[in-house]
Amino acid sequence: MLNRKRAGMHVVQAALAAALVSVGFAGHAEVGITDTEILWGNSNPLSGPNAGYGAIGRAQKACFEYVNNELGGVKMGDGKTRKLKLTMYDDAMEPARALQNARRLITQDKVFAISGNVGTGANLGARPFYNSEKVPQVFLYTGGPMFGSTPEVEKFPYTMLALLAYNTEAALYASYIKENYPNAKVALFNDDSGGPFFAKGFIKAAKELGLNIVIHEEHSYSEPTIDAKIDRIAASGADVFVDATTPKFVVQALKRMQTINWKPAHIIWGVGSSIGGALQPAGAAASTGVLTGLWLKDQANPAYANDEDMKVYVEKLKKYDSGLNPADQNAATGWFVCHAVKATLENTKAPTRDAFMEAARSMKGVKTPLLLDGITLNTNGSADGYPIESVQMGQYDGTKYVPKGPVINYEGKTPAP
Repeated sequence: MLNRKRAGMHVVQAALAAALVSVGFAGHAEVGITDTEILWGNSNPLSGPNAGYGAIGRAQKACFEYVNNELGGVKMGDGKTRKLKLTMYDDAMEPARALQNARRLITQDKVFAISGNVGTGANLGARPFYNSEKVPQVFLYTGGPMFGSTPEVEKFPYTMLALLAYNTEAALYASYIKENYPNAKVALFNDDSGGPFFAKGFIKAAKELGLNIVIHEEHSYSEPTIDAKIDRIAASGADVFVDATTPKFVVQALKRMQTINWKPAHIIWGVGSSIGGALQPAGAAASTGVLTGLWLKDQANPAYANDEDMKVYVEKLKKYDSGLNPADQNAATGWFVCHAVKATLENTKAPTRDAFMEAARSMKGVKTPLLLDGITLNTNGSADGYPIESVQMGQYDGTKYVPKGPVINYEGKTPAP
């Protein structure tokens, strides 16, 4: 990866241009965009066991309304300013419904692109269709490593994730455990959607570092409770618990751990670590001490009370969707996705999907509101399809995440899936 990323930018751009041509990109105005408006799409879980992630789509919509109404729209690279019209559908994070929504967004609503869709399985289910129709499927709420690996980017050039990849995050946590708990008995717990990709990366990194994984459990979304599995994990004697599941089940785990008085060092992956979506519902007594990797600013942290981007986020989120909680990192993620789209459009030189994807694939040091200081968006054609590869560890104190150590820069170090 490092060698590829050190290659001259002109080589990468030439390769990307060739890839775009090979999949049939055309240099003309696309469906879904005029000189004044861009039709945009989103498919999110607004119902079902993962409805908490619906805040991502809702916050993105609120941010689009803020951009349209108060900033006048987005001035693109061709000099024209356009407003974003978002159409959003519920998929309950189910692959079949995500594909159905993709078909509806493209064939009926005629969207130019989509962003912020949630879930590894849901996005995988719809990815072939978006790519066959040459519609950008970008800034996805998943860390599925396949969405950023070189072979997959070359095969599906219209798809790009937003989050820290699960294999990057897993390697980071394994390194953190090795440094801080070198003799620990480690328990690994994951769901059956994005969790297996994280687990694979964590097990590989743990083996390389000599960590002792004493138990590995997995659960499905259809299970009503995970109490028995938490009991079994606790009985293993593990003193470090790596938890890769969604907020609903994180809440269950935290409450059960409190009930049985099991108090390991508890690392929760970014997907399940939202304060508003998981830790607050579980209660401060159950969640204090949780560790996670951070890349977005935390609204609950008083250190950001006077941060201009944070003040705008809180004020405008309440104005355009009063039902959202600014402390919910899912809402913050939706706000971030909106601004990532905005930044990419500003660098899009022509009103075409190919031009948009070229901008998305060539980000360098792009800073958007709510990203932690020291973290920027960087991509490099198919050589680097991972926009975020840096994090800062944080520990929850019952109110906010307290940063632990400096930002850890993994740029160019994401392990192969």
